Amino acid sequence: MEQMYICLREEFLLVAQCHINKNTLNTLKEYYIQYIDSNRKLSQIKDLMTLVKILEKRDILSCYNVKPLLHISSYFSNESLQSKIKDYNIYVKSIPCFLSCNMYQETNENTNKDTTKNSSLQTTSNKLEDEFTLQYEDQKRNVPTQEIIKQILSHLSERIGRSWRDTIRNLGVPEYQIDIIENKYPFELKEQSYQALKLYMTQYSNNNWKINLINALEKARRRDLKELVEKLVLEN
Repeated sequence: MEQMYICLREEFLLVAQCHINKNTLNTLKEYYIQYIDSNRKLSQIKDLMTLVKILEKRDILSCYNVKPLLHISSYFSNESLQSKIKDYNIYVKSIPCFLSCNMYQETNENTNKDTTKNSSLQTTSNKLEDEFTLQYEDQKRNVPTQEIIKQILSHLSERIGRSWRDTIRNLGVPEYQIDIIENKYPFELKEQSYQALKLYMTQYSNNNWKINLINALEKARRRDLKELVEKLVLEN
């Protein structure tokens, strides 16, 4: 179960960090202030990852309780992620139910029915666990780690300049998304490029993200950045 939870949490952070801005983070801090119950800890929360870690330390968030992930996900729209959190929640709830049925199973005429019910619960539980485990293994092999993403975003946003538009178009990000970013950060070229690349990584990338990014940079005539990304990928 812990492995399943780690998989879900990592995917959640990968997606959610793109959407949780400073104002939303402050709203979340206000919401959880009574549970954290420490001004010092609250002052340490500068990003979503820190909030999640503190919620885990306070045992508010754990592999047995992912309600905080569901609550935080309500601040942005991502049906796929919310569906995965709900599926995991169903899986967690099925475990105590299954154990309870085993502990208090009565030896009467309904025994066969109870056994069938327990078997069905166990099958569902095993199926969900297998699905999450496979997803976790696939994520370890194919999904870019947060550390690699941070490095690439940092280096590219520092150097890419106005070439970010062509690069993002080459990566298949819709034109309206580019317009939204430009309008949101009209005089901040570095922030525009950072947010655009982050958007691609979190919503439009796939298992071939490295090759796609390298090709997009080459098409945008930024061979220098293409070689930089190749170096960063090889180092990690």
